[in-house]
Amino acid sequence: MSDKWLITSNGQLLFFCLLCVSILLVSCERRDLTYYEVSEITLTADWNDSGLDDKEQKYGATAVFYPRNGGEPKIFMMGDRSGDAVRLPMGVYDIIVFNRSFNDFSNIAFRGNSYETLEAYARKVETRVDKKTRVETRTIISSPDELAAATLEGFTVTEDMLGNYSQTTYGRTAPSRSSEETPDGLYHLHFVPKKLTREVSAVLHIEGLNNIRSATCRLGGVAESIFLATGKTSANTVTQEFTPSNPEFSPGSPFNGTLSCEFEIFGLNVIDNNNLHLDALLVDGKTEFEGDCTNVKITENDDGTGSITLILEASTEKVPDVKPEGGAGSGFDVDVDGWGNEINTDIPIN
Repeated sequence: MSDKWLITSNGQLLFFCLLCVSILLVSCERRDLTYYEVSEITLTADWNDSGLDDKEQKYGATAVFYPRNGGEPKIFMMGDRSGDAVRLPMGVYDIIVFNRSFNDFSNIAFRGNSYETLEAYARKVETRVDKKTRVETRTIISSPDELAAATLEGFTVTEDMLGNYSQTTYGRTAPSRSSEETPDGLYHLHFVPKKLTREVSAVLHIEGLNNIRSATCRLGGVAESIFLATGKTSANTVTQEFTPSNPEFSPGSPFNGTLSCEFEIFGLNVIDNNNLHLDALLVDGKTEFEGDCTNVKITENDDGTGSITLILEASTEKVPDVKPEGGAGSGFDVDVDGWGNEINTDIPIN
């Protein structure tokens, strides 16, 4: 082996080693650069006061960070709705956390591309024309899903929040604010979501309940939508349809009793005339009974956890007696054909 070959070989080896060292240095520098561009934030949420059904837990949650500089919102899916970690660049953020994702609701859609304008509205709406008055009415034909949210405004990610984080900031809906150092030293945001939709528990007192086969009700003065950041409902009101069932006859009476059900709404404008209208198909299979309910009373019941139920009670005029179809009994069911065509009003999230 010649000395010339050894010199060439050693030179190539030295060049190769220097190349590897350079790559490693560039790689380390790139990792440091990435590290200093983002900050890891731990999110936790306590849903005990949200008033949501237990089934909601499987859907997870969504955290939306809206930069105050007007940039695109940063959306994080929380598979485990009780907690997750996110990475954010420096900036000032307004935050909304809500159950499920934008696309997981059956009867809720969203619109608005900023913190203040993010709005949940009914997915299934019909525009109907009254046969007598020819007046158009927008009607929600399917109850919204349960919705709960928490917010935090002005959360700032600064350059010095790149290593250890010692302060815990609580969302606005939390019962208290405090600061503490987390065991892992990360910056920690904690949220306590509250329910935005309201449950309505409706009871209709009916004279002649034995003559009703199926029924549908429409409640006026219902809010069309709700803003997640403030929990305020829109000024626009619509009619909402619901289907009472669960017939219960009064003690000692085979004729009179109640129909009842529970359903969700975004809110109720009590200033409006909350008229309640009943449409019923009678047991003869052909007679249609309709009329406005009387003695409509709406009260609130707060269970102490932030979940408010609206108690709706009303009476109807006497339902006329008819001969049951085929001589059978009342055979109450809840299948009532709707009226009008559905108008899907989804607006995609930008």
